[in-house]
Amino acid sequence: MLVSIRNLSVKFNNNTLLNNVSFDVAKGEYLAIIGCNGAGKSTLLKCLDKIITNWSGEILFDNVSLRKFSQKQLARKIAFVRQSTINGFAFTVQQIVEMGRYPHLKPLAPISKIDQQIVAESMELMQVNKISHRLFDTLSGGEKQKVLLATALAQNTELLLLDEPTTYLDYKHQSEIGKILRELNQKHRKTIIEVTHDVNRAVLDATHVIALGNGNVLLDASPEFLMNTTNLKNIYNINFQFTNHPSLPLKLAIPGI
Repeated sequence: MLVSIRNLSVKFNNNTLLNNVSFDVAKGEYLAIIGCNGAGKSTLLKCLDKIITNWSGEILFDNVSLRKFSQKQLARKIAFVRQSTINGFAFTVQQIVEMGRYPHLKPLAPISKIDQQIVAESMELMQVNKISHRLFDTLSGGEKQKVLLATALAQNTELLLLDEPTTYLDYKHQSEIGKILRELNQKHRKTIIEVTHDVNRAVLDATHVIALGNGNVLLDASPEFLMNTTNLKNIYNINFQFTNHPSLPLKLAIPGI
């Protein structure tokens, strides 16, 4: 297993954010983490990237305790694209994506030809190579998200953590980013853990779904198992109806009806 989590618990000001969470993620999996606001989804990702460290339990990455990795060592293994859009960057797209190579560089060392090649490939894959000269702060929300994803790809890590990567984006950018993430997972075998509020995207893209509620694991199953009224109501406490996908043998969920 690439990631193994055992009895992970997080408390803050006497509030339990995660409660004895346990699951595994194999290499090459695409895990979608779903659940209501406040369920503990983002907290879980922050534990995996050691942004939060006051947890109890055990997190193993490739059979090594996460606590044994320095932050720079971990940045060679795990890339994290957070939920909030970063502003105030007076850098070009090229410069931003080059920052993704930082964990692999020696102090004060210039970026090498190999680094430049990885940066170029990452920008091309995320379709931002044509705007490499533009300042980050002049980009649209969708363009910024693509640049941040390209920066994460430039880290060249085994695991990609994504906190709602398509939230607040228009349908065009949602579609483009979703297609690229599927290609990363299916063609390039990149292991992905994504927090999402879109149940239908979880079913279409993921190979594995974890549902959290009040810091507890409510469901750990294949995406298809998610698509029934009982399971979804247990997670979101509302009713759902279902319709068949027009071209795939899958159900899609319609909430609140």
